[in-house]
Amino acid sequence: MQRTPTVLLVLILIITFPFWIAAAAVVLGLAAGLFGGFIGLIAGLFGAIFGLMGGIFGGIFGHHWHVFPHFHFNGYLFFAMIIVIALIINKRQKR
Repeated sequence: MQRTPTVLLVLILIITFPFWIAAAAVVLGLAAGLFGGFIGLIAGLFGAIFGLMGGIFGGIFGHHWHVFPHFHFNGYLFFAMIIVIALIINKRQKR
């Protein structure tokens, strides 16, 4: 009669073993996620502080020598221009 509780306990541990692994993985993932979030928060605060300092000092000591107008094309305008050029070339080849 002494073996019955031990055998029952071993069977329960064997059956619930995947749940214990999942629980350990959840705890480990939560800890890693919180640690990564904390590091990201600190890095974001440093970035905001240095960005604010750069904006203030750049506005005070910055040089504004914009002699020629300069254009900054983003990716959408670039790909739109490629599509228009491809359509023009395709239309000319069909003639």
